[in-house]
Amino acid sequence: MSMKNERIKLIGIGCLFCLTFSLLGFILTKYEYNKYKESINQYLYNLINVLQEKYPNLTDNEIVSLLNQTKKSSLPKNLKKYGLNETSSLLLSIEKEYKTQQTLVLGFTLFITLTFFFFFFWYFYRKEKALRDLTNYMQELNQKNYQLGIELNGEGEISLLRNEIYKTTIMLREESELLKNDKEILKDSIAEISHQLKTPLTSILILLDNILDNPNMEEETRRDFIHDVYNQVENIHFLIVSLLKTARLDADVVNFKQENIPVSKMFNMVLKNLNTLSKQKGINFKIGGTEEAIIKGDLHWEIEAFTNLIKNAIEYSSELGTISILVEDNSLYTKIKIIDEGKGMSKKDIKNIFKRFYKGENSHSDSMGIGLFLAKKIIEKDGGVITVTSELGKGTTFEIKYLKLN
Repeated sequence: MSMKNERIKLIGIGCLFCLTFSLLGFILTKYEYNKYKESINQYLYNLINVLQEKYPNLTDNEIVSLLNQTKKSSLPKNLKKYGLNETSSLLLSIEKEYKTQQTLVLGFTLFITLTFFFFFFWYFYRKEKALRDLTNYMQELNQKNYQLGIELNGEGEISLLRNEIYKTTIMLREESELLKNDKEILKDSIAEISHQLKTPLTSILILLDNILDNPNMEEETRRDFIHDVYNQVENIHFLIVSLLKTARLDADVVNFKQENIPVSKMFNMVLKNLNTLSKQKGINFKIGGTEEAIIKGDLHWEIEAFTNLIKNAIEYSSELGTISILVEDNSLYTKIKIIDEGKGMSKKDIKNIFKRFYKGENSHSDSMGIGLFLAKKIIEKDGGVITVTSELGKGTTFEIKYLKLN
């Protein structure tokens, strides 16, 4: 219902109320008047009889001269035999009292009417003012001004609406702040991506310039240059694929499956992915506790995460080194440890190792600084927690824990 229709409806109700009250007052006053009139006339009749019995010499004319008045009023017929006119002074006083009552009823009705309309207009003034304030508030919100305050007191529809708008304001303010943070992250990411792409692209351009500028270059040197170009293109491909994966995770558009993953099956697939790299360095793997262990998550993405973690361990390990994969499974959680005996990390590296594009002090020259960031994001998406401990010259341990909620 619009404000105008609501106002018209309330005015109609108020007028009907005032009219009904006035009509009832008039009927009650008229009824009282007739009762008083009947009582006084009966009293006069009895009085005349008493006077005539007590004073038989008192003539009718003398009695009538005392009682007659010029104003007419309806009297019982049995009073006329005394020569009494239709009105008397007592009846006139009743008539005066009747008019007084009518005036009081009219005045009281007018008072009720004025009071009603006063509160009516006061109510709508307050309501329209509140709506104007809310309209102005909404206009400010549309201008992306989320720093406004709004009162949360009172009851009624307007207060409920005000409370809902306040909740919306809080939500929009939080989303605005998150959007600002996302923009900053995107800005930093674009800068980092530009930096990451700049190095391999520059190397490719230099290598290609050398090949083009030296048509008589030795075949072995040419093959080396082409191989270097190929490696740089591979690095760019890896970076782009990794960035696309992180972008999907950041945008929360990946639908993670919740399936039971046998840990042994997962690590068989991970080590298969890293077979060539591990053989190049002669890495020996020690695996324990995976036979019965099961974690809940998305197998595809978990393989991605642990491939990045173990690849990092291989890169930090020395030739013919050992990497241990230890699994502890109980009723509360499944804990996986990946332990290498490589170079280790400094405290600064430990603090920043999971940041996007961060490269440790002892990182491989081809490192993009995105693998561990991606691994952490995937593990946390599946409800896991990852921590790292390390000591320079002694190795690094990644610990991943999945709580069993059911």
